[in-house]
Amino acid sequence: TKTDTNGRFAFDNLSTEPGYSYQVTTVFQEADYSSDWLDFSDGEIKKSIEIIVYDSTTSNEAIIFAMTYIVMYPGPAGLHVEESYLLANESDRTYIGGTDIAANGERATLRFTLPKQAVEPQYLLGLMECCVFDTKDGFIDTMPVLPGAKKIAYSYLIEHGSEKYTFSRMLDYPILNYELLIRGEGIEVNSQQLATGEPANINGIHYQHFSGRNFAAGETLIAQLSGLPKSGDYQAVRWSAILLTVLIGGFILIYLMKKRHVQPAVTVASPDQQKHRLIIELAQLDDDFEAGGMTEEVYRQQRAMKKAQLVRLMQETERYLI
Repeated sequence: TKTDTNGRFAFDNLSTEPGYSYQVTTVFQEADYSSDWLDFSDGEIKKSIEIIVYDSTTSNEAIIFAMTYIVMYPGPAGLHVEESYLLANESDRTYIGGTDIAANGERATLRFTLPKQAVEPQYLLGLMECCVFDTKDGFIDTMPVLPGAKKIAYSYLIEHGSEKYTFSRMLDYPILNYELLIRGEGIEVNSQQLATGEPANINGIHYQHFSGRNFAAGETLIAQLSGLPKSGDYQAVRWSAILLTVLIGGFILIYLMKKRHVQPAVTVASPDQQKHRLIIELAQLDDDFEAGGMTEEVYRQQRAMKKAQLVRLMQETERYLI
């Protein structure tokens, strides 16, 4: 169907029987937009939905990468790496890409360069197989970037074949905060661009922590690793997913608060230690709930409380985002 002069549209002769679901999609200025799924209850024959669209732009000047989390797992096959990003389009226009064209003829919107020897990329969050295309040194995405915050995560394997490896990562975009976590205590990490932070301990698993600030697009980040094991396991991957979800989710909330002009919280003592403690408590809370140790109501109440505490800490320690 097509919209009228006021932007209204209608679909007729659709079945409204229970069990049928519908989603409305539209294209505006080369960008795709979709509604939530619509279901009909018994006796219901009409529903209304609003789809918000934006003017499009080919400029990516308003796109910032606020947070980057890299988690490394030394293992028998090599170095398993998970990268997670919080990016934001701070304009009121949808970014549809510039002059780079993907293999399917669509505009490329986001570009990610992978380290040398990286293989087996897996798209975990915010990326779709249909819209991602390999390049000679990484991959590109063709999905439009709407105004607001967006989370992206993917993983890959580095086949280093030695107890030493130089992690060299060309940064495609300016990055405000870069956090590197490495599982294990026996691995030595040297980098002139990253400072050593307080380690994290997730369910008894030790993670070394390194961080850097304000990297420019095109800059190459280098971290030299030594003491990599020749064998290992990946039992900690589940916990990293919880850790990344909590941290990136917290920064999503901070970004939204920023847009609403919320004032920063009062300064607290030892914020890094408190953040790590809350992350561990959230992970343990999720595990207890999955094991049937509490009701859903209690679980949600406690999780919301701890999540709010974590967000307040993030507001204070990353006040540039507020």
